Amino acid sequence: MRILLALLLIASAGRAEGLDRDTLLTDAPAVPDKGTVRITGGVIGTSDSSGVDSVQGQANLTAGIQWTIFDHFAADVSAYFQVGQQGPAARMRYQILKQSDSGIDLSAGVRFKTVGFHPDQGEVEFLVSTGRRFGQFEVILNGVFGVETAAGGGKDGEVKAFAGWRFNEALTAGIDGRIQAELADDEEGAAGSPPGTRDYDLTVGPALSWMVTRTIQVQLLAGLAQPKKTNITAPIGVVQASVDF
Repeated sequence: MRILLALLLIASAGRAEGLDRDTLLTDAPAVPDKGTVRITGGVIGTSDSSGVDSVQGQANLTAGIQWTIFDHFAADVSAYFQVGQQGPAARMRYQILKQSDSGIDLSAGVRFKTVGFHPDQGEVEFLVSTGRRFGQFEVILNGVFGVETAAGGGKDGEVKAFAGWRFNEALTAGIDGRIQAELADDEEGAAGSPPGTRDYDLTVGPALSWMVTRTIQVQLLAGLAQPKKTNITAPIGVVQASVDF
């Protein structure tokens, strides 16, 4: 019985490891160990017969670097993408709770994007991310509130989520998604979106994560995107790799 109890405790500790890696659409609720530098790079592709922002087919390259400056705190710069738009972004996060101590991972942070809900305006986002592993199942949930930096004073809300199954320490598969909607825009007033177009931005699809080694990760997503201010539903594919130093 003592041997069985010890094995259960070891397994429980393994399951309590933090979720410190961003998925392709969702912010991680934990941060890597102090001193970790993570470099990422990838490509996003989408196509539609109607085109997105008048472009029939797009491929965007992304890159980013993250540094855990001290315990619980990480900062990064990257290219933040949504269908039809892309631009540089900077993010800072502080991990408030760890699953190994409190039962969940929880972090709060702020992100500045030069391209916001409106592509011609920058935005400051305030985000909260929480997540937990339940054995081989893991779930992450983000809540985001964004404020435009331009004079219009636009505001938007965003929900991101990932739910996946960890087959082993190297391979995880699940569903990744995010939906963003405008909450207020003084410039548009009562005009709203043009007739026949949507007031939200949605990207969702099945995702796969492969830890090639303990420090190298490859992620893939193949899904659908519904860009804001359009009536388009376009296929989207994302491939990204990261390495820790």
